[in-house]
Amino acid sequence: MKNHDYLLKCTQLIEDKMQSGKSNDWIDYNYTKLHYQIFEATRISISIRTLKRIFKVNDNYEPQIATKNAMVQYLGYRDWAHFLKENFDTETNDIRISEETVNTPPKTLNQRYKTAKFWIISGVLLLVLIIGTTIFFNQFIDQPKVFFNVKNNSGHAPLTAAISYDLSNINYKNAFIDFGSGGEYKMLLAPKGELTYQYKTPNFYKMRLIADGKTLAKTTVDVTTKGWVCYVGNNDQNARVVTDRDKFSDKTSLYFIPAIISTLQINTNEEYWVDYRNIRNFHVDGDQMTVEFRLRNSQNMGGFDCFDTSLEFTGESGRGRFKFVKPGCTQYADTEFGDTQLTGNFHNLSSLGVDLSKWTVVRIETRNKTSMVYIDNAFKFKTVYNTPIGNIRGLFCRFKGSGQLDFIRVYDQGHHLVYNDEFNR
Repeated sequence: MKNHDYLLKCTQLIEDKMQSGKSNDWIDYNYTKLHYQIFEATRISISIRTLKRIFKVNDNYEPQIATKNAMVQYLGYRDWAHFLKENFDTETNDIRISEETVNTPPKTLNQRYKTAKFWIISGVLLLVLIIGTTIFFNQFIDQPKVFFNVKNNSGHAPLTAAISYDLSNINYKNAFIDFGSGGEYKMLLAPKGELTYQYKTPNFYKMRLIADGKTLAKTTVDVTTKGWVCYVGNNDQNARVVTDRDKFSDKTSLYFIPAIISTLQINTNEEYWVDYRNIRNFHVDGDQMTVEFRLRNSQNMGGFDCFDTSLEFTGESGRGRFKFVKPGCTQYADTEFGDTQLTGNFHNLSSLGVDLSKWTVVRIETRNKTSMVYIDNAFKFKTVYNTPIGNIRGLFCRFKGSGQLDFIRVYDQGHHLVYNDEFNR
């Protein structure tokens, strides 16, 4: 097996850990995030330029051993040699020609056929034996188990989850807990212990216990809301959750007036984001549903630049999102459904360039792992995905600046209305 194949396996494992989709669709943000995560885990700095060369899978590029060591240490391995040993049988793959092979005259066609037949039958019998043994051991012999339990994993923000784990029955080098909150994780220094983690922002989170690059256990943390709330700020440092709907509603729609936002010590003269979200169990299949939003986002309302507008829903298995921008800004557009991520930097997303300065109805339909978007009943774009989204646990409408949301309606596969909010109060 070539060094390129080893490196490809490493990058695939890092993609899985990052949970940011395939690296083919990564942008500078993803590489910067990985750069800092590797440095935090290993204290070794890999430049963003080097990471891009590695993840672009260039057969001619071979990173230094120190770089490869840092990458696999980030995954939980001791070093590159340990990574190869755990993932590839590098010793038995070496082919040696014995003296007997050299001195033995060529076999006849019939002899070669008999030899091949012997090895095929032997291989089949060996495979049956391995499968049977595996089933026996799984059913009748206690296997080493990993204990992972999370208490207080459902409620309103701020929510402090209590986590217990026990890895005493397995051999591993490094382990950590990924809290599912955008790259935050905790290295586990002992094989058994307890810890807490506070979730400050409402969302449906997916927490994972990972050892040596493999997910051993996972669970969810459901930080719910009482109806619609607003997450607003210039950045993550000064962003806050506003639960008082009177602050971001004009009684006919959701609209956070810039003057009111300014009273929260948020600078409305610079870029800021208004993120309306409702986290609850909507009891609808995210892979077979229709969602309608009526909205607008313009400069005179408090919008910024390209008037970015993201419509998103998160499910128990994955999420779906379309990000719209004004025409001419589509390099900033993107979409994510299940395992499919497309960005305007690398894909033609001109169909997601939409003028939302006037009231517009955006309809998103999902059918049989295909998502389609319509603008005022006109078809615009579709994408296909494989990983299911699952039962919907949250709806989001995110504006760059102060956009306005007039209504949202959710229909099931039979087009029965399962959720509706006209924001008339």
